[in-house]
Amino acid sequence: MQIREMIRKIIYKEKASSQAYISYMRNKGAKIGERVTIFAPTKTSIDMTRPWLIDIGNDVQITEGVTLLTHGYDWAVLKGVYGEILGSGGGIQIGNNVFIGMKTTILKGVHVGNNVIIGANSLVNKNVPDNCVVAGNPARVIMPLDKYYEKRKAAQYQEAEELVRLYREHYGKEADENALHEFFWLFTDGNAELPECWEVMMKLVGNEEYSYKKLKENKPRYKNMDEFLGSVK
Repeated sequence: MQIREMIRKIIYKEKASSQAYISYMRNKGAKIGERVTIFAPTKTSIDMTRPWLIDIGNDVQITEGVTLLTHGYDWAVLKGVYGEILGSGGGIQIGNNVFIGMKTTILKGVHVGNNVIIGANSLVNKNVPDNCVVAGNPARVIMPLDKYYEKRKAAQYQEAEELVRLYREHYGKEADENALHEFFWLFTDGNAELPECWEVMMKLVGNEEYSYKKLKENKPRYKNMDEFLGSVK
């Protein structure tokens, strides 16, 4: 594993890993908070022509193909016609607890608020308020976060059942704790010790204690995982 990591560092340099990419950008002058993850550094483009224009908060998830662009070169066409050089630049500020979907582009001068979900393939060309879901080209507010929360709570039952059926079809056996590592709130209230793969999920975004408190208050539809699996036909 160490040899593989060394080779990856040689090939990809500052983009060898999420941690390496973030350290590189911080050293260049970008402001980046804690628990930020860049899932595919080699397929992510963060404009470092003016690193001081990049400000990323805590608990930000940046997925594959995301582009953050703090400048434009469209003025080259204007220079060709009018002879003038017209500067182009603007800061990008991303708040705390933000998810940026795959292949999203965020343009210069945009401020993204706290607790925001940005859908895949979005073009974000204007400011995004706190506590909302945005998507589209150009991106627009789809719904407030609390409405999306209720939507996801309802949808996860159907999604978990489909996951189990497809797992059975593919592997010829029952889904295990790892396969259901995002769905365990459907059948546990936190009074028993959690498997390691579930504990990892509880530690995400730096609010482990709060998540355990809410899990204790959870009233799952099923008594345990076996009961849930038995309900899926």
